[in-house]
Amino acid sequence: MSRSIVPIPPGLRLLALPTCRDVALVAALVTSVSVAAGLVRSMPLLLAPSVPARLGLPFARAALAVSLEVALVLAPPLGAALAAARLVDRGEARAVFALGASPRSLVASALPVWLLVFVLSALASLAWGLEAEAPGRLASRLLADGRAACVDRAARDPQVPHAATVPMAEATWICLPGEPPRLVMSPSLLGGSALAARSIELSADTASLVADDLVLALPSNETTGPMTVRVARASVRGLLPLGRPSNLRAPVRAVLLGATSAASALLTSLAVLASSIRGRALALFVGLSGPALALLVLSALERERSPLLAYGLVPALGLLGPLLAARFARILASRRAPGA
Repeated sequence: MSRSIVPIPPGLRLLALPTCRDVALVAALVTSVSVAAGLVRSMPLLLAPSVPARLGLPFARAALAVSLEVALVLAPPLGAALAAARLVDRGEARAVFALGASPRSLVASALPVWLLVFVLSALASLAWGLEAEAPGRLASRLLADGRAACVDRAARDPQVPHAATVPMAEATWICLPGEPPRLVMSPSLLGGSALAARSIELSADTASLVADDLVLALPSNETTGPMTVRVARASVRGLLPLGRPSNLRAPVRAVLLGATSAASALLTSLAVLASSIRGRALALFVGLSGPALALLVLSALERERSPLLAYGLVPALGLLGPLLAARFARILASRRAPGA
């Protein structure tokens, strides 16, 4: 019985497959470290006695989403740099070029990899972008889970009061015997006022809310003493936001970071091969330069209300970084060469 074997094109075997393997390894490492760091930062809050265990799942999902976004921007250029430098170290790149191939044609043969990088990075950025553009969604899910946990505790032991704290929203559900759950929000969000309500709907940017059966305790000021206001339904505006929404809509963010990751990886691979960069350290330096600059600029733009055109700096620096780093690495290698 004969078996047909589909041959792997030399370009894919030489560069594409090793690049895929290295990108996957780097992405797994970056994601693991990032998720672990996020959970460690959140652990003191999540382990508090009044915080329900079920709130850990939304936090974990958010940590995984942002970690995947970062990992799939960083990993492709790093993996591409490592795979290309390995070809140079082993002399395979020189042999291929001696047969008439060029760095450009070798990198072009790995086109399926660069397309896959774009798709995966865009999907990861889309997942986090949906949360980043509307932090109120995560806060609303946490509030709903906190209420459910408080109700469950009250059902198991209805004779005593119960509380379920929601850390991100700075709020606590109170379940008193024989009464429906009520949410108490921190005065720090309301400029010193205290708020309690039977139910709350947060806006997408968390700067306003709509509450049912609202009790608002206002502090005293220069003209009046403390007051308590109770209404059946009210809209409260001017809250201190729980998180700044992203300036970018999720699809725009996905295309931006997907293109940045893929283009930076492609150009990194080309720069390493064309400059004959040897050694893992120099390869990592070249691979890290583009995504690091891109992510730093993205973070700076997200801290303020930045125009959409300003985000063009993100892919621009993602491309410029490996070119400058490769030039620096080539100069450094020439100075270290014997007889230089």
